[in-house]
Amino acid sequence: MAFGKFRETRKTIENKLSTREMEVLQALAHGHSRKAISEKLSISVLTYDEHRKNIKIKLGLNSQADWASALVLFRQIRVDKTI
Repeated sequence: MAFGKFRETRKTIENKLSTREMEVLQALAHGHSRKAISEKLSISVLTYDEHRKNIKIKLGLNSQADWASALVLFRQIRVDKTI
């Protein structure tokens, strides 16, 4: 399912993102707020913002539709530490 120009696969996402970025993306995909994610991962909100910025750059998420596609796809991906 693709809404925008986002055309990544699970494998390419896993290869492009760090473990922490994957944790942030998974939490976003499950609807957690910025504050909740930073608290659960024991990071500052500013660190969360940096991870989110890095995810956007690494995956080329240029629109809200791209973000939606990534979140739908990533919701199905499991990482070692879930929140």
